[in-house]
Amino acid sequence: MPVVILLIFPLIIAFISLFLKSQKSYALVVRSASAICMLISVCFVMNYFNSIVTFDLFEFEWLKTVVLAVEVLMVAYIIYTAFKRKSPLVGIFALVQILLVFYFEFGPARTMHIESSIFIDRFSLLMILIIGVIGSLICVYAVEYMKDYHRHHKEIKDRRNIFFAVLFVFLSAMFGIVIFNDMSMILFCWEITSFCSFILISYTKTAEAIKNSLFALTINVGGGLAFTLGLVIIAQCYGVGDFISYLALSHNSGTVMLATLLFVLAGLTKAAQMPFSRWLLGAMVAPTPSSALLHSSTMVKAGVYLIIRISPQLGNNIPGITTSLIGIITFLVAAFIAVSQSDAKKILAYSTISNLGLIVSCAGINTAESLWAAILLVVFHAIAKSLLFLTVGSTEHQLGSRDVEDMDGLYRISPVLTMFLVIGIAGMFLAPFGMLISKWAAMKAFLDSGNALILLFVAFGSTVTLFFWTKWMGNLVANAHVTEPQKYIMRIDEKVSLYCLAGLVIIVCIFYPIISGSFIIPYLDENMYIDFMTMISKADDLIIKGMISILFLMPIGLIPLYRKYRVKRTSVYLSGENTGDNESFHGSMGKDVKFELKNLYLNDIFGEKIWSGKTKVLSAGILITGFCIIIGGMIF
Repeated sequence: MPVVILLIFPLIIAFISLFLKSQKSYALVVRSASAICMLISVCFVMNYFNSIVTFDLFEFEWLKTVVLAVEVLMVAYIIYTAFKRKSPLVGIFALVQILLVFYFEFGPARTMHIESSIFIDRFSLLMILIIGVIGSLICVYAVEYMKDYHRHHKEIKDRRNIFFAVLFVFLSAMFGIVIFNDMSMILFCWEITSFCSFILISYTKTAEAIKNSLFALTINVGGGLAFTLGLVIIAQCYGVGDFISYLALSHNSGTVMLATLLFVLAGLTKAAQMPFSRWLLGAMVAPTPSSALLHSSTMVKAGVYLIIRISPQLGNNIPGITTSLIGIITFLVAAFIAVSQSDAKKILAYSTISNLGLIVSCAGINTAESLWAAILLVVFHAIAKSLLFLTVGSTEHQLGSRDVEDMDGLYRISPVLTMFLVIGIAGMFLAPFGMLISKWAAMKAFLDSGNALILLFVAFGSTVTLFFWTKWMGNLVANAHVTEPQKYIMRIDEKVSLYCLAGLVIIVCIFYPIISGSFIIPYLDENMYIDFMTMISKADDLIIKGMISILFLMPIGLIPLYRKYRVKRTSVYLSGENTGDNESFHGSMGKDVKFELKNLYLNDIFGEKIWSGKTKVLSAGILITGFCIIIGGMIF
């Protein structure tokens, strides 16, 4: 059965990975498994493309028993870790959650019948492609990266067998999240992703890594507890435990709204939205492949996937308004803070939080236009941000730094890495690349739905986004501090992953109408019960295609001129006082002064300390207010 293969194959590879010892064995197993995983994902999508698939995977009761046993073992380990590391809150969350799970399994679930534990529609298929293709490319990249990582960090114990095992377990869990209709199974897979994140963040076993991994686990287990509580409420009150039945309930019922806001809370924690965003920043201590896989392209997408999936219960009600407000505030403030950062990973982390905030806000208003924009944002963001994270990892190994101020000479060291960074950055903010198309669609959706205030937030936040991406791109082409070019040899795993991801950034931009027509619009037609019209007019589509053509035709057209062009290399002009090395000049006090070219970071305006605390209080206040209004309405 294809579904079983999709779920089980990564688990088999994870088990095999535990016994690998040499670089050759890692390379053979991970490369082969990643290629097969991509092939399985593509074949799965082709096989189920023409119909919605529903069936029951749990005909045998022992499967549920195995799942429950794994949950108990996971919780036991979390409680043990909480006791060992003196972090009681995560232990309390885990204990309460497993008690609720037992109550659900031996209470409401006994009298509940779920006809289809599996539900696969076009949105599920699109997510399977993202997980299977992008996730597998990241695993391939990790083969040589982790070898190089341990060469640079000899003080860190080599536990690559566990690292790769966890990556493949994570892929299986992500597949489960997007294909299960049974909410107890989604919760199980949800908790596995949180557990995988905890293991990978703590990979180095340094004090900082352990602290950050425990904080991430606390936030995500807390989100899992909210998910469990929402599931228990709808199971106890309505006798349902699956998405299809839940989405059919009245979205104006107080009990349903309470459960919905609990599901939203779970999604907000996983997607690192305010006030829960700090765990994602702490997760950046993990090796780059885990940052790309878990904290950019897939794990955080589980949070927005859940919110998009439950969007029929959102809209013009308390959960919908709460979701939209938190999402748009996160979008704006995270973009502000990104301006003040020079660490490339922090810029990527804050921009991830920001873009996920826009997706959450789009899902919150629940219109066909906003959901179209949200799903397209998921696709473009997953690809472009994976490319950027992986390229930053390679750049850090080459330069010994991931500060963008140290990247102004990258072009002379590695034009290829520079090209990948430029493509990834352009994909995030520059016309005609996909993120700009999606943001334009989001703005139109907010305008058409009468959300003028949110529209202003999007417009201003997008302007701020332009600022920090342009600073980084400008540094890459500045070429200010390099005297002699160095040689950088790109390994095969880097080439395969980075070239494929860079190609995908361009391909999805050119063929986004096919993605829209094949996956997004059919999903919206099935769930919004309307004849959905495309967001981009034919005239705008022609303009986009024309701009894409220029990107390819202009360099080709300049080839004849380039062949005749002769460069005369001269010293950098420094008011006639260049010392001759292009790096310093004779100062007015008779001393040689190092020439510096630095960006503006405006810490006194956009600094993390200025915005982070206030925004967390505001977001928490909005969330608490939403719960108080719903509970108050139920009581009175």
